[in-house]
Amino acid sequence: MIQEKEFRVWLTENYTYSPAVVGDIVSRIKRANRILEFNLDDAYQFYLEHEESYKVLSVSVRSQIKKAVRLYRAYMKKDEVNK
Repeated sequence: MIQEKEFRVWLTENYTYSPAVVGDIVSRIKRANRILEFNLDDAYQFYLEHEESYKVLSVSVRSQIKKAVRLYRAYMKKDEVNK
């Protein structure tokens, strides 16, 4: 399950993204999660890229999803650093 509200706050506090960009990033991570349930496995992006429903997306959308996954991983791993 994606922590949408907390992720939005984290993006806003750590990056200079506009609210529209933050919304787009959240939308892309939710889309990735619908294709393949998100997890912190280092191979998540690899498995996502091999899903048929990911392969049919445009190059631009795949790139945006890849960035969203990278950012969400950073958000999720911040808690590991603080433990």
